[in-house]
Amino acid sequence: MKNENLFKSLFLINFATSLGFGIADAFFSTYLFSLGGRGILLGLPLLLFSLSKILFSPLMGACVDRFGPRTAVTLSLTLYLLVSLGYLFGSGLALVTLLRLVQGVACAMFRPVMLSLVGAASSTKGEGRAAGTFDISFYLAVGVGPLLGGVLHDQWGFYGIFSSLALLCLLALAVALGGIPSLRGTAIPSGKRTIRVTLPAALEAARHRLMRGLLVFIFGRGCGISLLAGFLPILLNARLGLNGAQTGMVLASSTLVITSLLRPVGRLSDLLPRKSLVLIGGVSVSLLYFLIPVAQGFHQVLVLGGGIGLCSVLSQPASTALLLEQGERHGTGLAVGIFNTSLNLGFVAGPLLGGWLQNRFGLTAVFYAAGWIGLAAVGLFAASTVAWEKKSAIGSTC
Repeated sequence: MKNENLFKSLFLINFATSLGFGIADAFFSTYLFSLGGRGILLGLPLLLFSLSKILFSPLMGACVDRFGPRTAVTLSLTLYLLVSLGYLFGSGLALVTLLRLVQGVACAMFRPVMLSLVGAASSTKGEGRAAGTFDISFYLAVGVGPLLGGVLHDQWGFYGIFSSLALLCLLALAVALGGIPSLRGTAIPSGKRTIRVTLPAALEAARHRLMRGLLVFIFGRGCGISLLAGFLPILLNARLGLNGAQTGMVLASSTLVITSLLRPVGRLSDLLPRKSLVLIGGVSVSLLYFLIPVAQGFHQVLVLGGGIGLCSVLSQPASTALLLEQGERHGTGLAVGIFNTSLNLGFVAGPLLGGWLQNRFGLTAVFYAAGWIGLAAVGLFAASTVAWEKKSAIGSTC
């Protein structure tokens, strides 16, 4: 690791913010319901949060490249802190809806600046290990967050939840101010120091063949994740009759496997061809989706959950490392921003498609759709990769 102290600061910042919002988001729908949110008013804050991430991710990512990571991380964490204080001391659906929108804008800036700094802290050809290790901070927090949130809610209600969120955001901001140096222009390729914060700049980056393949791949992955999260609990309860503890174990199995293997697989992605790891992981996960409807009993779906985690982790550090490579061409902030837009589009499109498929064709069709979408996305990624490699080979012989 090129800058160990910087990386440790980034790990702690990401863990603190992910834990805080993991605690709060697990009970956010319940909080809205307690404020009187019903129907559209219940779904509007959740929808605006997703839309703000989709719309603002490229713009916020380009701002990271233009103004420097220290400024960007300070701004995003300050917005996170203000949002948490708003949840803590404010009330009313209108205010909560506005805060959720601002949270989406802060989130759209936070991920690009974090990966920009991870790229700056990692050694050459060590991006896979750095990305895999860094993502442990997210998955560990997401796994612990709902459990801790449940304890806080039972003891102190929503005041305890939002107080913890505010304290964790304050901790993250303090670490950022003390541990992140001024690295203006980090990860921006030479000759591109003046970053264009415009839609044409984002479209130009997205049209690059390898970048286009990554965007298609992550869109398919986002669809699969959202379909699994939304409809697997229904299948486990309604069709297989699993109890709450068994359902929780199945849902947690994938995350546990991913968290435990991110670091070694990250090292593997620095030694083996990253595109091949993305293809193997993507195809394997998609094929496992097809097996979910035919699984019988707790043990089979538990094995499938762990298998999905194992195959997912094969592609995750490798795809992030490829994204950091693209950041050297387009600017890391812009590249990650576009990537996050595609991921969040998948998160929105998946449940919408799944709801329609369930009503029209039944629950089984949802998981078959997840499998076919995943295979199509991997196929398009492979086609884009081959086209990019052919163009690179032609260019190198000229």
